Amino acid sequence: MNWDELEEKCFQAAFDAIKKLLTEYSTENFYAFSLYTDSSAMTVSLSANSEERLHFILDAEKDKSRETQSYYKWATSEWAYEGFSAENFSDISKALRESPDRANFLQFKNRLVQALINALKKIKLSELAPALNDSVLFVSITDDDAERTENISAGLINDKSISSYFLSRYD
Repeated sequence: MNWDELEEKCFQAAFDAIKKLLTEYSTENFYAFSLYTDSSAMTVSLSANSEERLHFILDAEKDKSRETQSYYKWATSEWAYEGFSAENFSDISKALRESPDRANFLQFKNRLVQALINALKKIKLSELAPALNDSVLFVSITDDDAERTENISAGLINDKSISSYFLSRYD
């Protein structure tokens, strides 16, 4: 697999999806964006959430515990814009599923996570940067214990204050 090419495709797909979100929902305050894959490294998708959508979910939730609030705030699968612009990522996911490089799965998955981190780092430096100043960007893995990947990626992608805030999300 040409990882540089995959990284560029991930960047472009995520850039276009985030730009679309920021344009179509310009009145919302987005606090987080995540590129994620599954534990089998067969897909890539974007998930995002805003303060407004989070409050809507929390207001409807009966359990007002701090744990529940943290869960809804940071579980990408619970976000309002989970899988946003999935069509942007379909060719990427197909290439991942069909890659002969899957034979060395651990290396394959690590290379994918690194490509997603690099794509989000580029987005943080792109023309979208001013709109993302207060948002955390990170990589996640669904159906997996992703906290380590999330923490490492957040530290590599975001400035110190944003990554410190993110790292204390469950404290």
